[in-house]
Amino acid sequence: MSSTDDQAAILVTGACGHIGGELCRTLRDAGRRILPLDVDQCKIPDALICDLRSKSDLAHVFQLHPIRIVIHLAGVLPSAFRVDPLLGADVNLAASCELMRHSAAAHVKRVIFASSMSVYGSSASDRALTEDDPAAPDEPYGASKRAVELVGETLAKQGAFEFVALRIARVVGPGIRKTSSPWRSQMFQSCPPLDSVSIPFMPDAALSLVHIDDVTRMLCVLTETGAMRRFVYNTPAETWRAGQLKEAIERLRGIRVHLGPETDHGGPLCDGSRFVSDFGFRLKSIRDYLSGDRCGHT
Repeated sequence: MSSTDDQAAILVTGACGHIGGELCRTLRDAGRRILPLDVDQCKIPDALICDLRSKSDLAHVFQLHPIRIVIHLAGVLPSAFRVDPLLGADVNLAASCELMRHSAAAHVKRVIFASSMSVYGSSASDRALTEDDPAAPDEPYGASKRAVELVGETLAKQGAFEFVALRIARVVGPGIRKTSSPWRSQMFQSCPPLDSVSIPFMPDAALSLVHIDDVTRMLCVLTETGAMRRFVYNTPAETWRAGQLKEAIERLRGIRVHLGPETDHGGPLCDGSRFVSDFGFRLKSIRDYLSGDRCGHT
């Protein structure tokens, strides 16, 4: 079916994940017609079970539903990728390519890809990196993200669809379930109060942080903008020293924080000024989110 149909939907993969769930709620509240997909069952209304590795599953979805925009959030996270790199490659690389193949055949207007700051590598940077800095992934997760970016850009240049990748910094916010870094969600909880939170960084480690609500707003901006000007954007993000974050959480949330000793740096730092300039975007500060509802809501 042609995605130009008036009833064409916004397809969201990984709809049951942390970002996916928030995005689906936001789009639905805005009156957008969405088609949520996930490999697992969840509480997202009308979510369809679809394994992106299955060509037949994908073909069925695209045959039955007119689709205007694809927002591709599904993927194996870094810790799980390290445990099973072949599964990670199947999902993050092969399945992403198959999704783009179907998107091109269905004449989808735009594919929005949830990429990662991991494309810049895992080492600390002495300054915040921009999209003009070279992508140099040094592990399979980041490499898979960069490969999908390159395939998407190439297809867009050939006229298959519009493509944009959002390179997402370290996401924090309430509601994270599947993560090897539970502190990213626990830091917002205090009803019932937690005794403590462990953040596995040394006090001077610099972390690029972005709240889930702001990531959702960025994805909505990329969905609604009339024409894509670029293929890649970093998320605007705040840089926090782990010691500063500890002080803010303890003061604003009343939760004790233990730091380290596992990691002395937080990976590459993120400069999202391109997104700010192109779309007039403004972050809500992490401090303001920490100052919000003491029962974990913002």
